[in-house]
Amino acid sequence: MIIKNEKKKIFNIGIVGGGRACEYFLDLIKTTSFPYLDLNILGVCDINPKAKGLIKARKLGIPIFENFHDFFNDKKFNAIIELTNNKSLPELMALCPDNVGVIEHNIGRLLRNLFEMNQNLIKTKEQAILDKGYYEILFEQTNLGVVILDLEFNIVDANKAYLKACRKIKKNVLGEKCYKVVKGFSVPCSFDMKNFDCPLIKTLDTGKPSHIIHEYILPDNKTEYFSIFAYPIRGLDNEVTHVIELWQNITSEITEKWENKVKRIHSDMKKIIQEDRLVALGKLVASSVHEINNPIQGLLTFSHIIKDITQKENLDKKDLNQIREFNSHIIRELERCGNIVSGLLAFSRESALKFANTDINDILKTVIALTRHKLELSEIKLKTSLYKSSLIVYGDNSQLQQCFLNIIFNAIDAMPKGGKITINSGINKDEKKVWIEINDNGYGISNQDMEHIFDPFFTTKEEGGTGLGLSIVYGIVKDHKGDVSVKSSSNKGTLFLISFPCVIF
Repeated sequence: MIIKNEKKKIFNIGIVGGGRACEYFLDLIKTTSFPYLDLNILGVCDINPKAKGLIKARKLGIPIFENFHDFFNDKKFNAIIELTNNKSLPELMALCPDNVGVIEHNIGRLLRNLFEMNQNLIKTKEQAILDKGYYEILFEQTNLGVVILDLEFNIVDANKAYLKACRKIKKNVLGEKCYKVVKGFSVPCSFDMKNFDCPLIKTLDTGKPSHIIHEYILPDNKTEYFSIFAYPIRGLDNEVTHVIELWQNITSEITEKWENKVKRIHSDMKKIIQEDRLVALGKLVASSVHEINNPIQGLLTFSHIIKDITQKENLDKKDLNQIREFNSHIIRELERCGNIVSGLLAFSRESALKFANTDINDILKTVIALTRHKLELSEIKLKTSLYKSSLIVYGDNSQLQQCFLNIIFNAIDAMPKGGKITINSGINKDEKKVWIEINDNGYGISNQDMEHIFDPFFTTKEEGGTGLGLSIVYGIVKDHKGDVSVKSSSNKGTLFLISFPCVIF
C-alpha cells in the first residue's frame, strides 16, 4: 500500500508480527499523512494465517508471508518493524540484509505512539477548523451583541450586532477601551460614575458570570436599554484571560412595561379621584342638609298661612296680595333647594374626562356656592377677589372643582374654632398663566411635614383623614400642566398658590 505524493520520498517497510499491534499499526498508517515521507508497506510476515494483522493486510492488498525466506526474497526494504515482542528477533536478524534496519518492538511501540500523536494533531487541527467555523457562524449570525474584552478593558473582537448597538465600525473599536467606545470616557465607567455596575469588573472580581441593565445614550440623544451578561473565559491554568459580554436590546420591552405601568397608574388615579369625590360629596351633603332644612321650614310656614287664607269663603284683595307674596317666597326657596340639589348631582356625577376651554372664575364660584353653608356652620368667613374678566384654561371642569374643594376642605379642617379663608384669582401676562390663591389662617403646616404634604396617605389628622386629598390636588394640577406651591408656618395659616397655562387673554 503506497500513500502517494509526488513531492515526498518513498520509504519501503516490512512488518514482522501480524497480531493486534500490526492491525492497529496498519490503521494508523492508512489514516496518517506525513509532510515529507510516503510509507510503502511491502509485506507483513506471521506464522499464524488467522492473525488479525494478516487479515487486515490481506484486505488492504498488502502481501502476506508465513516465513522470513519468502518475506525477504527480492524485497528492497528500507526498514523492518518488529512487533512480536522479540520472539523472532534472532532469526530475523540472521536473515535481514545488512543495509536494512530493524526497528525492535519497543522502538516500534514508540513509533506507533508518534503515529498516534500525529493522528491526534490532525484531528485537533480539523476540530479547530470546525470550531472556528461554528464560532464565526454563531458570532456573526446571532442578533445578540457580542464583544470580547481582555483584562485591560481592550476590545479584542466584536460582532455586527454589537457594532450596530454602539453605532461604530469594527476598525474603530478593535484595540480600543470599551468605556471609550460605549461612553466616551477616558477612565473606566465605575471610576467616572458613582454606583455604576461594570459587568467586566464584576466578573473579574468574582470569577463568575454577572448581569446588569445598561442605559445607552445614542448620538441623537435617544436612550436605549441593554441587558448585558458577562462570562469569564479561562486559559489552560484556569485563570481568567478574557471576558465575553452578550448585549440584548430590551428597549421595546422596557418601554412597553413602562407604558403599561403608566396606564395602571392613570387607572388607579382615576379610581382614587372618584373615591375622593364621593368623600367630598358626603361632606357637602352633610352641610347641605342643614341648608335645605331652613327653606323647607319656611315653605311649611308659608303653606300653612296660605291654607288659612284660602279657608275663607270670600277672599278680598288683601288676601290675594298675601297669597301672591307667599307664593313668591315659596318659589324662591324651592329654586334655592333646587340649585343646591342640582349642584350636588352635578358634582357627584361620574363622567369621562372632558377637556375643554373653561373659566376658572366660574369653577371657583361653583365651589364657593357648594361650600358656603359648610363655611357658615364652621364659623369661617370667606373673602373673595376674583379677576374681573374670564380666566380661560384648558381642562376638565369636574376635576378642577374637586381640586379646589379639597384645598377648601383642608383649610376648614385646619380651623376647628373658625377663622377666615381668602380666595383670589388673577393672570400673569408675562408668563401667560392663570393663578389662584387660597389662603387660610388655620394652625398651618410644620416644616417637618411640609415636604410630605403631597405624598399619598400622608396625613396629620388624628382620625378620619385618608391622606389622599392633597396628593389628588397635586395629580390634578399636574395633569392640567399646572404648578402648585405651598407656603405655611405653624399657627399662622397656609397659602396655596396654583397656576395653569392661560388659553385666552
